[in-house]
Amino acid sequence: MARYLLHLHNRTGHTRDDEGLDLPDVAAARDEAIRSIRSILSSEILEGQMDLDGRIDICGEDGETLAVVRFSEAVQLKAEA
Repeated sequence: MARYLLHLHNRTGHTRDDEGLDLPDVAAARDEAIRSIRSILSSEILEGQMDLDGRIDICGEDGETLAVVRFSEAVQLKAEA
């Protein structure tokens, strides 16, 4: 297991993850980032808005960015005409 830091960047600013999560690999960290993004977007929808411009940077303990998950990647929007 490795420790991954999930740094949030959205319209309210930047939130550094100083604790991190012990996860088996970057794919698991990406899954966790997607869950976090969906939770944030769910709260925004309840307020009548949804901002897809944010992202979560997945970093290793050394600070190296290993992956970036954009809010727009976490959901699929559909609209019927």
